[in-house]
Amino acid sequence: MWFLFSPSEKKHLHHPKETLNTARFYDNFLAQNLQEVLEKYASYLQTSNDYAIQKLFGTKHIPLEELALAQNILNSPIVDSILRYSGVAYKALDFLALNTKEQNYLKQRVLIFSNLFGILRAEDKIPYYDLKQGEGFLDFDTKNFYKQNRANFLNFLNKEKEILDLRAGFYQKCLELPQDFIIYEPIFLKNSKVVSHYAKHYRGILLKECAKSQLQSLNDLKNLEIQGLKLLNIDTKTIKNIQKNFLTYEVKND
Repeated sequence: MWFLFSPSEKKHLHHPKETLNTARFYDNFLAQNLQEVLEKYASYLQTSNDYAIQKLFGTKHIPLEELALAQNILNSPIVDSILRYSGVAYKALDFLALNTKEQNYLKQRVLIFSNLFGILRAEDKIPYYDLKQGEGFLDFDTKNFYKQNRANFLNFLNKEKEILDLRAGFYQKCLELPQDFIIYEPIFLKNSKVVSHYAKHYRGILLKECAKSQLQSLNDLKNLEIQGLKLLNIDTKTIKNIQKNFLTYEVKND
């Protein structure tokens, strides 16, 4: 069983659990050719003008410490990917507040679809970086990178056929799943309307509750009690010849 998760644009600049960067820290990552990609990324940041970097980072202001860490990505301190990200979903997950058994449960099952590194396991240690969703540099493009690594990624995913897909739409397009996978995907409604931005928060909550309950089969999601959410129905649909089980949750009013 895999939990597919999105990254977040917000990341911890530093983290108490960081360690010194080791040579070729990415050697055991799932994606290939990362040495070349990271060298190009660092070079681009070191030689580009402010406008190009602002566009790449998706910001009008570039903090110098963030830029320095990203420029030195091959040598900057590293920490587990599930701890590096600090956006809405990761705050809701609150990984460090989980006990050791719950943390280990997620470490074995969470796969994060990053913009720069491809698929990351929760324990893959990464340095600080910044790359706005959909942006590229030189000849690097996130979707093309996933396409180039598709066979390798799917070979790894094939170890488990059950998928809880908590990815945002962009990352679902980066890697479409095979027909033989058993896929569950949540939809969150509030006042009968689909929640968009705050869906990140509820994805984090759902992931946390899976860890707390030590869920062993996604079929058991129908019995999982989640504070603040009520499961309305599970609807199976075929989209692009891929069968998906959509879990529709109602967000309870405070």
